[in-house]
Amino acid sequence: RMDVSLIDQYCADPHECALTAAALDAESGATLSADEWGTCAITRPGDRHPSIVFDMGAAVRGAVAVCAGGALVAVGDDNGTVAVFNTTDGACVFEDVREGESGATRAMRAMCFNPHGNVLATLAVDGVVRVFDLQTWERVANYQGFGGASLEFDRFGERLLAIDSLGQPKLLDMRTAELVDLELVAGGVRVARFTSDGEHIVAIGQGGLTLIALPDGRILDTFAAKGSSGMVTLVLRPDGRELAAVTARSVHVFSLPELQHVSSERHGAPNPTGAALWNARGVHIAGTDGHFHRPGGRPSLGGVICCGGFGEHRVAVHSAGIALWRGVRRRRPFMTRRSYVETRIDRDGRLILALPQDDDGLQVYDARTGQILFDTGPDTAGTPHMEVGGSIVACMLPKGGLRWYELRSNQVFTLDWVSSFALSGSGTWMAVVTPKGEVRVLDPNTGEDAIPAPKPLADVPIELVAFVNRKAHMLVLDADGVLGHYDLTNAVNEQEHVCGREVLDLNVRVDRLWGITGGKIAALRFQDEESETATVIFVDLEAGEVVSEVSGLLPYVWVDPETGHLLQPARGGALVELDQQGAEVGVLRSLPEGEWVSLGTSGVLDASEDALG
Repeated sequence: RMDVSLIDQYCADPHECALTAAALDAESGATLSADEWGTCAITRPGDRHPSIVFDMGAAVRGAVAVCAGGALVAVGDDNGTVAVFNTTDGACVFEDVREGESGATRAMRAMCFNPHGNVLATLAVDGVVRVFDLQTWERVANYQGFGGASLEFDRFGERLLAIDSLGQPKLLDMRTAELVDLELVAGGVRVARFTSDGEHIVAIGQGGLTLIALPDGRILDTFAAKGSSGMVTLVLRPDGRELAAVTARSVHVFSLPELQHVSSERHGAPNPTGAALWNARGVHIAGTDGHFHRPGGRPSLGGVICCGGFGEHRVAVHSAGIALWRGVRRRRPFMTRRSYVETRIDRDGRLILALPQDDDGLQVYDARTGQILFDTGPDTAGTPHMEVGGSIVACMLPKGGLRWYELRSNQVFTLDWVSSFALSGSGTWMAVVTPKGEVRVLDPNTGEDAIPAPKPLADVPIELVAFVNRKAHMLVLDADGVLGHYDLTNAVNEQEHVCGREVLDLNVRVDRLWGITGGKIAALRFQDEESETATVIFVDLEAGEVVSEVSGLLPYVWVDPETGHLLQPARGGALVELDQQGAEVGVLRSLPEGEWVSLGTSGVLDASEDALG
């Protein structure tokens, strides 16, 4: 859809922290999910992925609901706010807000709509069930002495199934405000639901499952949870014929109303939070990783930690693996056992560099097979600068100096005196900064000078250097913040010590420099420590002026030297691409269970076979 950001389109996993609430309308398929940061995502009727994402401002823990037909959703947060939104455009149609301590004392834990969608019941940590008339925006009733983690109206909207403070399921008559007692459940329950025919109640507690008959409230059957990893929650199949009991490790399916065991499977959700749903694709269990997990489903890559790119090649390091993209198509990803915090890919898309989060050295992958070619060793751990081009892999040593590897001849070079360096995209040249702040251009195959050293622009040491992609030009930035430009053509052809020219005097401290293909534009990145964001400015090298500035970026945003586009991780397992004005031009997203989709300003560019449903 073009009415929302590219980042929010086809975003199956919009949550980046523990997914703590979920609700589904079985009739329409409308879904609402929320997390402990307060991010909420609405999947509208008929859609496969969320299309509306918004922020409540406080954690949402279990308190979500979807009305019959899927036209409305409700959310309650830890600040005591209750809000109802329509699923057409996400507009708020009801809100009840409490400020400060009075709000925190009524942090919401469960809610439900009546069958007509005009009444909302909520449960808060203060044990009060509050009932709101959504048409008049009024609270019409308060009932005290409740707990548990669920609320549900019967199919007529006349009785409310709740759990009292002792963990016992109760029926609250909405006309008389009387409590209808049910047979005592040993050990109490946490969640209770009506079966779809309204003739039974199923409840789950630490002791197991309980089936209760209506209207007399007798316990018909129980299933003890002996040897289980701990009962977490239960969900009913959309047609009402089965229920799934979720434990810390598995999903156990039982028939209804017989309560006969049907199957058991591991679900793979890390530390299930209690949020779960059952839709046409099966049971989905929420974990602390911010994702739904489906028993028997293919593994997902998870969120993007870092990314990089060069030309048509893009690499995204996810929490569970590395995905390589060529153009708008994703190649087969490969799973990894380590967490990486920085990555690079060469211009030809053959080598991937990945910097581990721990104290291990830089790792070099074959991009075609996903095999690790070699580990550069612990003395390269935490390198502040790494590059790859052609058959050359180079990195600064944290203790000082430069090391590079020539893969064709299997040679290793080390220069202890280098303070900064740059590698050309083809791997033909390596520029190094000497202890005096001057620049030399080396042949990385031999370590010898490739051309005569360029003449210094001023008696000021150089701090950063970069080559212009696909051109014999070089950029330098000195300690005074002056950007300089060299045309190295005569140094190559005539073996001259070429002179450069000053381009622009900057008054910010730059930490990264790129020369964009064509030689007309340079990109410079600097950090805003107060906001913990980065800004990239684009400089016209001929005019000597800033032509655009993009702020509010992630500190490790990367600039593609081929296109000048900005690359950074985005919500939902994605890599977002921005142009030189900061406008979204593309999103490459890895979806759950091995699917993927690529998006552009014209819509979906490509997708895996089952990505869009």
